Amino acid sequence: MNCIELNQQADRIASTFSKQELAKLVLALKCQGESLQQAVEVIDTIDTRAGYSMEQAWEEVLAQDSQLIVEDEE
Repeated sequence: MNCIELNQQADRIASTFSKQELAKLVLALKCQGESLQQAVEVIDTIDTRAGYSMEQAWEEVLAQDSQLIVEDEE
């Protein structure tokens, strides 16, 4: 993704989420040790599922990650 595409995506995200939601996302990345990839998945999850809250999206992404880890261990 080039710089222009990143700026466009950042503008779209900023206009979609409230400041409080974006702050929660940043805190989850900084304090809880979540990855940037997980944050992107959360944004995509919210974007594709109408009415999903930030918390619901995090739960879904983390559950999927846990399932992948279990499958890899088997």
